Amino acid sequence: MTLNRGRLYVVAAAALWSLSGVLAKTIELPGPTMACLRALFAAAVLLPLLRPRLISIRPAMLGMVVCFTTMNVCYVTAITKTTAANAIFLQYTAPAWMFLASVLWLREPFDRRSLQSLALSMMGVAVIVAGNWSGASVGIVLGLVAGLAFGGVAVFLRLLREENSVWLTVLNHSVAGLVLLPFVLSQTELHPRHATSTQLAALAIFGAVQMALPYILFSRGLSVVSAQEAGVVALLEPTLNPLLTYLAVGEVPTASTLAGGAIILAAVAWRYLRPGLDRATATETESGGRVAANEPSG
Repeated sequence: MTLNRGRLYVVAAAALWSLSGVLAKTIELPGPTMACLRALFAAAVLLPLLRPRLISIRPAMLGMVVCFTTMNVCYVTAITKTTAANAIFLQYTAPAWMFLASVLWLREPFDRRSLQSLALSMMGVAVIVAGNWSGASVGIVLGLVAGLAFGGVAVFLRLLREENSVWLTVLNHSVAGLVLLPFVLSQTELHPRHATSTQLAALAIFGAVQMALPYILFSRGLSVVSAQEAGVVALLEPTLNPLLTYLAVGEVPTASTLAGGAIILAAVAWRYLRPGLDRATATETESGGRVAANEPSG
């Protein structure tokens, strides 16, 4: 796979993930219930594609499923405790952890441009936290924990890049759903029997389109894209998520969330526009040097 195709996979995954706010707000079920059922639906959709020869067990998979389960619960619950915009932006503290793990653990080459972009995006996250803390502290904390866990998922997927992406996706979602199932069934207010047929159908779509497919794309993208770069590219999700949620259900982000989101978007633009500017400057400098060399000396 080429690097550009891997980047497209990560972009497509981010676009599909951005539907989470719309789906969570329109389904209107408790966070743990949605987290459990969407994971089980995602695993069920992919299970027919799984073949015994694709299955393997590696120690790193334990860390992967622990991170994924934590992320799944904390993020969906955060959406129910604060705005979708806050939850998604805070989950995207993940690139900071992805960058550190990529350099210190995976020993991938240091990417200065990604570090600059990352530093700018974390300023945006700080603006969001500062502006929303007093009114939604539980949701803020859950969003931050989801960000740490998502960073762990991405790093483990990069570490396990030689494994089959369908198998990794089925493993993550089935474990996440089954771990939550006893808790959901034991709590009256969380029990799936309270869900309508329409809500269950929406959760099936939630699992298949917003979870199963994008994680396959993300896993495949990480086979050629570094964890550092994937973290920056995936920042496209938090720019689309609140916009789609606003268009679908009219949820208006706070001023601090909009300001922080604008900073994060600027960070992504810096990561990918800056190389072009550098090349243009270098070309102009080189052309000027050639012209000067060809001019007759006085």
